[in-house]
Amino acid sequence: MRFEIGLVAALAMLVGCSGGEEAKTGTTGSETPSTEKALVVFSQANSQDPWRKVFDAETKAAAAKHQKHFEFDMQDAAGDPGKQNNIVDTFIVKQPKVLLISPTDDGVKPSVEKAFDAGIPVILLDRDFKGSDKFTAYIGGDNKDIGRQAGEYVAKRLNGKGTVLMIQGIAQIGPTIDRRGGFMEVMAKHPGITVIEGDDCGYQRQKARSYMETFLQKGQKIDCVYGHNDEMAIGARLAWDAANPSGGAAPIFVGIDACQQEVVDLIKSGKLDATFKYPTPGAAGVELAAKIIKGEKPTEKRMILPTEIVTKETADAYMTANPNLAK
Repeated sequence: MRFEIGLVAALAMLVGCSGGEEAKTGTTGSETPSTEKALVVFSQANSQDPWRKVFDAETKAAAAKHQKHFEFDMQDAAGDPGKQNNIVDTFIVKQPKVLLISPTDDGVKPSVEKAFDAGIPVILLDRDFKGSDKFTAYIGGDNKDIGRQAGEYVAKRLNGKGTVLMIQGIAQIGPTIDRRGGFMEVMAKHPGITVIEGDDCGYQRQKARSYMETFLQKGQKIDCVYGHNDEMAIGARLAWDAANPSGGAAPIFVGIDACQQEVVDLIKSGKLDATFKYPTPGAAGVELAAKIIKGEKPTEKRMILPTEIVTKETADAYMTANPNLAK
């Protein structure tokens, strides 16, 4: 498994001491006086998503370690770009020392760029904006590489022949584009594999289940289901089981996230075959914010967190190494 730089090493590379120079994060700003408690704000895309629940918990835990140095205000956009724009606009008025944000989609780019232009350091978590460099740093997984690794796993399991149904996430956002793109790069090397590009199911279990129920009614044979996240892979598997109450040979089911105990249990039971860890960036984002407040300057624009595959063979070791999986 190819890893990118680890979290500790990555933060060391991403942040260097500025020697007292203001971190070039926007247009203006100064280090917080010792008598003033700084404010760090965070807008989450949608806290109801299981992966983001873990993300939120780790972010809050990291912020609690710095409560003597800064206040932390977290607001959930509940998947609504309009609401997130309003949250960011309100944050700008409060003049925080750092803005952390996991964008709902590109619809919030104007507000985020406005914050950056106002001199507020902006740290993008999980999702960035295509065609914009108005942010201080990005922290997250490499979705394209995860897509490639998923493709390599599927190609190997299928011995280069078969039909894959790809159930896709929210259209036109970075993770969806990259998880599709990386996967399709690998599939292009395997002409014996046909990929059916399924619907946008919004990273939601029930939408994927409903889509899979409709798809199965067509009677088309498939050998693998690749969901852009675990929730959709689970939804597809539930639909398959409902349509095949007598059991029988099931397709391979592959997802992404590896943040839930349920997913690992399904892998151990054979209901899912594999998932790929999509690392949560919240703790790293808080630590970077703390360094910026101290006057340290980011030296790298992008910090990529490592992934790993979880299969039946590695599930127990994964649970031991990741005790805070969502229940």
